[in-house]
Amino acid sequence: MSGGESGMRPDLIDQHIAAMTTASTNLLRQMRDEGLRYRVIVRPEDTATMHVHVHQLTPEIAERIHRCLAGIGMRVDVQEG
Repeated sequence: MSGGESGMRPDLIDQHIAAMTTASTNLLRQMRDEGLRYRVIVRPEDTATMHVHVHQLTPEIAERIHRCLAGIGMRVDVQEG
């Protein structure tokens, strides 16, 4: 395998992305109920990183998201968007 290939079958990559997106949605439910507007992206070429794009991101919200998603086994990248 060369540079960025995960070695995972494409169908397993899709299942992994779906599972991690569902898990993060469940973990962020309270913040969403409080009005947080966000979207979660896990890219097939980098299934080790969860990208969370947040509308009107503040440092406090970013910290809260990191705490909420700690322990899911992925890097969490939080950014405005």
